[in-house]
Amino acid sequence: PWFNGWGFNLPRGQSLLDKWNLIPEGIDILMTHGPPLGFRDWVPKELQRVGCVELLNTVQRRVRPKFHVFGGIHEGYGIMTDGYTTYINASTCTVSFQPTNPPVIFDLPNPQGS
Repeated sequence: PWFNGWGFNLPRGQSLLDKWNLIPEGIDILMTHGPPLGFRDWVPKELQRVGCVELLNTVQRRVRPKFHVFGGIHEGYGIMTDGYTTYINASTCTVSFQPTNPPVIFDLPNPQGS
């Protein structure tokens, strides 16, 4: 979504939802730049969550990936789950743009019968 006039932003609402609707169902890992609303999206300086509600609805109601990986909100580095999807803010940079966050490593189990 739109943020501080940076590149590749869309206003929240239908134009952004149209992009999220291009995400196919049945995927195991979803990677986006920014987070969904409520998952590793808290910005203390602004005293608000900045994640995208349209992305949240897309992830939880339609796509349902095992993992959703993002990193656009540097302050939100870390991992959360909603009980089905694991949300990983894998930002390598801190809020002051220092690349000191360690990489996040996770395993995706092989499908049964493979």
